Amino acid sequence: MMVGAEVRRFGLEDAVATLARKLGIPVTTTFMGRGLMAGRDVPFAGTYLGPAGKPEVRETVEGSDCLLMLGTILSDTNFGVAQGRIDMRRAIHAFDGEVRVGLHYYPDVPLAGFVSALNEVARPMGGHNTVRAATTDLGPLQADGESIHPMDIARGITGLFERHGPMPISSDMGDCLFTAMDIENAEIAAPGYYASMGFGVPGGLGIQAASGRRVLIVVGDGAFQMTGWELGNCSRYGWNPIVIVFNNESWEMLRAFQPGPSYHDLPGWQYAKLAEGLGGRGHHAATRAELAAALETAHADESRFQLIEAMLPRGAISDTLTRFVTTMRGLSSLGKG
Repeated sequence: MMVGAEVRRFGLEDAVATLARKLGIPVTTTFMGRGLMAGRDVPFAGTYLGPAGKPEVRETVEGSDCLLMLGTILSDTNFGVAQGRIDMRRAIHAFDGEVRVGLHYYPDVPLAGFVSALNEVARPMGGHNTVRAATTDLGPLQADGESIHPMDIARGITGLFERHGPMPISSDMGDCLFTAMDIENAEIAAPGYYASMGFGVPGGLGIQAASGRRVLIVVGDGAFQMTGWELGNCSRYGWNPIVIVFNNESWEMLRAFQPGPSYHDLPGWQYAKLAEGLGGRGHHAATRAELAAALETAHADESRFQLIEAMLPRGAISDTLTRFVTTMRGLSSLGKG
């Protein structure tokens, strides 16, 4: 089963989780559906990113004899790097008020009604206990004097959630979003469809305003320069998010696709110090030990927003972004040939 954005849009997560448990089949999400099924007892296998994703997730999806796609948007963001690896002749795709079963097309079938009907007739197919749910294989954050890598941030956040419980995540565009793909599956909001920068901080404030839950925000230094100043509203409304700024003084995702040009460089603003002026508390972390300490201190202080400035070396990108860039370069070279 592959779960997409419409499942959240129409409030169907519980119904889809029930269906997954009845069928006993692996559950994946699309890139834009990341965070769906979080906290629900389903055999979650991970997020599908084609060749840019984890091999075990790719094998589960592409080797399926019948892929049940619920609310998944067929777009370049979700499937652009898959190169047609999913055989739609062996798929059931329910999206935008219609259902396609292989080459057959059925209009005017709402997703909610389709899921409800499936739940009425669903029977175990694979055996729930035989499906191994995915867990993070990152290991713990090593609190030492080494410099911080994006994967260390993923380890640190996953460990924080394991110790204190999960938080909803708001992610901006860039390597922070690709890093979030390696965090233990948690609720996440991100600008995956249009890939627009500047969403992370205001998006996180919107989540806390709407839900009353404390939120964790991940954002690059470039995107923070656009809309990070919205944190100045936190003291007025009593919001206390934890904000992690990926500071590599660079448009690093752009540099990953086009290495070299100096216009990727950004000035070295001192974000931890800027937090104080906006009414929050800043933490500067240049080593893995400092990052581990900052995460715990920030979580313990709920009196105001917390900003962790995580210093990253230029050129250090997450494992998922590395695979994504490698795949896209391969596709580009094929086009030139």
